[in-house]
Parts: sequence; structure tokens; C-alpha cells
Amino acid sequence: MKQGDLVKVSSEATGLGKPMEAVVDKVEKFLGQTLVTVTYTHPNALSGPGGCFVDVHITLKED
Repeated sequence: MKQGDLVKVSSEATGLGKPMEAVVDKVEKFLGQTLVTVTYTHPNALSGPGGCFVDVHITLKED
């Protein structure tokens, strides 16, 4: 996973009941975890513009 990749953030991570499509802004290691900062492609009032998630909640979007 790298900056600019199109991904899906799991519904468990977003808390919105459905996965959200997003673009990766930054990938970094912190205390042994890989954190991924994303910007949603279709944000709404509940989701906000994006967020930072542990990589296990992120999957690459398949075309």
C-alpha cells in the first residue's frame, strides 16, 4: 500500500455500517503498527473528510 492507492476502509473502522472508498494520503509505522491516513472519495456529514486507521482495516480496491 502506498500514497495515492485507491482503497476501502472497513465498516468496522468507520462505524458507518458500510465500507468507505478512499485514497491513501500517508502510510507510517508507529509503535509496531502500520497507520494509514486516508481521504474519502465520497465523504458525507457523518464520515467527515477521512481519517487514520490501522492497516488491517484497509483493503486495496479492486477494479
